[in-house]
Amino acid sequence: MIALRFALSDPQKAQERAQLHPAHKAHLVSAPFKVTVSGPAFDERGDTTVAALLTAEVDNLGELERFSADDPFVRSGVYSQVWIFEWRPSQQSVLSVLPQA
Repeated sequence: MIALRFALSDPQKAQERAQLHPAHKAHLVSAPFKVTVSGPAFDERGDTTVAALLTAEVDNLGELERFSADDPFVRSGVYSQVWIFEWRPSQQSVLSVLPQA
């Protein structure tokens, strides 16, 4: 199944975000499943992270829920709210045209 994590960022936690970014990235790389897309979303000026999106191939939503709970950004409150959903894309080819960071 394809799972989606959408996380809102706490604007008051910018300093913690910067400090924890290496640990957050290491956590994502350590995923026991395939993370297909992951990255931040920015405000209209493009200088402030307001949210983040992650998609992954998992057996069930519990896998992503447990993994997400251990994310340093989640544990520290850098992400003020987190939602995890099953995603059923109507056009999977859309993912192949997304720019790579």
